[in-house]
Amino acid sequence: MCLLFFSANVLAQVQERGDLWQIGIGAGVVKFSDENAAFIGDKNLFQIPRLNLTIPISSNLSVDGAMSFNTFDVGFISNSVKYFSMDASLRYNFKDLIKDFKPYVFVGGSLVDSELKMTPTMNIGFGATYWVTNTIGLNTQLYYKHSLEIYESMRSHIQITGGIVFSFNGLFGGGGMSRRNSLTGGACYHNPND
Repeated sequence: MCLLFFSANVLAQVQERGDLWQIGIGAGVVKFSDENAAFIGDKNLFQIPRLNLTIPISSNLSVDGAMSFNTFDVGFISNSVKYFSMDASLRYNFKDLIKDFKPYVFVGGSLVDSELKMTPTMNIGFGATYWVTNTIGLNTQLYYKHSLEIYESMRSHIQITGGIVFSFNGLFGGGGMSRRNSLTGGACYHNPND
């Protein structure tokens, strides 16, 4: 109960500062090494769609949750192996390096559902968003997902994602600021009061 109250309090403070949340939609590709591809059954797996939500928690930190699906075959893209992933990341956002281009690094974990069973992974990576307009950005990121060998259903791999992100005011309303004044999530975070 205390954790729930604390989380709600942090989110309310973030929204009072006018920090924007972000949602994103995109696609991804998972790449296995030759050795691990022989175990998994495919070297490259495509994900459509990939959905994410990012929430700022401080001036440089944000949390991100994402889901990647590959249950859809689109034209020439098909997968011989099932891959569903739920990801959670803590991001450190670099502010004000280059106008409209916002890089970040992250650590986190995933639950990956393959043909065999759900398997946890430990993740590290980096990404960036280029803001095209005040509320729309283009995002890309690179994950390294490490799977311990004690798990027989998954192997370590790289995931590359790309998509479009949209900023909005979150659950508590907000100041209606543009992304030039407040950035988070599939992008980065920027607090105009810093």
